[in-house]
Amino acid sequence: MNIGIIGLGLIGGSIGLVLRKLNFGDKFIGIDSNKENALHAVKLGIIDEIIPLDDLVMQSSIIILSIPVNVIEKILPSILNKINMDTVILDTGSTKYDICNKVLSHPKRSRFVATHPIAGIENSGPISANSNLFYKKNCIICDSELSAPDAVSIAKKIFSIMKMRISFLSSKEHDLYIAYISHLPHVISFTLASTVLKKFKNKKIIFNKMIGSGLDSTTRLAKSKPETWLPIFISNRKNLIQAIDLYIDYLEVFRSYLLNKNFHKVDQYMKKANDIKDKKYV
Repeated sequence: MNIGIIGLGLIGGSIGLVLRKLNFGDKFIGIDSNKENALHAVKLGIIDEIIPLDDLVMQSSIIILSIPVNVIEKILPSILNKINMDTVILDTGSTKYDICNKVLSHPKRSRFVATHPIAGIENSGPISANSNLFYKKNCIICDSELSAPDAVSIAKKIFSIMKMRISFLSSKEHDLYIAYISHLPHVISFTLASTVLKKFKNKKIIFNKMIGSGLDSTTRLAKSKPETWLPIFISNRKNLIQAIDLYIDYLEVFRSYLLNKNFHKVDQYMKKANDIKDKKYV
């Protein structure tokens, strides 16, 4: 059984590593638009061979799309056109509705399983790939009723052996929820980093003498690749705008408490926010 990976960065590379480690698949073939990434993937043992896209599609039993969401949306229909009826295609995109809608009426739609393994770090590329990246993380399978039972079964098997927690949602629900729990945090991180960089001209004082864990941890996501995140923000634009609007409302509340010296309200605000750590939500 050949595993074909289109996109050999952090996520695609990590999937390749863990599946090889678990002996799931006989041969791993891949392709990446970044030639350096592709060469690194071979050197690191993520894949056995780099081959052209059309050859990968025809030779793979399972195809994993781990590329920006706009590119998935663009090439998925043509890949479906070329596959055999026993091939399974999985994607790892952070948005799902536009991708699913793009192939909704495709005659081979059932061979595609829309998946989102929710894992990642701010670093990118195959050199950051890690076979433990997905361990005990969440994976969402979307619109599973539109996929063939055997294709869903294979997807479940892959993510189960990767020790992921699997849930099922509609693509529309997924995009709404993920706007708040993943996309908004990235917006906040990018915005905070921009605020600090704009405010302080002497960056040496800030970054060499004053930076602490608060700024460091909160701006960690601001190191993420714009070429990955811009397509995500565009794809989930409507949900993300709603999330940003609500966040701004809560910022305004906090600001008003400080302006009016309602410090007991600030205390209550923070205590209520502490509920995010409550184990009953886990």
